[in-house]
Amino acid sequence: MSVAGVQSTPEPTQPVRPRQVKTSAVLLIVFGVLGFLLALLLMSMVSDSHGRSVPAVLSVLVFAQMALSAAQAVCGVAIWEGWSWARGLAISLCSVNLVGALVSLFTGAILQAIAGAAVNIGLLRLLNDYEVQAWCVK
Repeated sequence: MSVAGVQSTPEPTQPVRPRQVKTSAVLLIVFGVLGFLLALLLMSMVSDSHGRSVPAVLSVLVFAQMALSAAQAVCGVAIWEGWSWARGLAISLCSVNLVGALVSLFTGAILQAIAGAAVNIGLLRLLNDYEVQAWCVK
């Protein structure tokens, strides 16, 4: 209600989303969707084995990659919204991806390992930033 141009109750304002939250959420969504699409591509390659038997462990690994990538994308959306559980899950997923980067290093995929490690270390640093911790409180 306003009297002579003076407002008696201020309008509620939305909190400003910090830059680190935006960056980490977008990176999680992009890499989660990219990982999911690559897992779908790998699944199509595995299932098109031209009549040859495919080891069951390979199918399990592809489905695990799909699940981890989908969870990473969901964490990105939830961090954007400020859900506290998403930050912890995203930290766990980035740690698993970091271990995968180390395994890639020992299998000979050096460039892939360095890129994966750099992205996940950067995401871990962003997710442990004070502003991201303060934002994720729901």
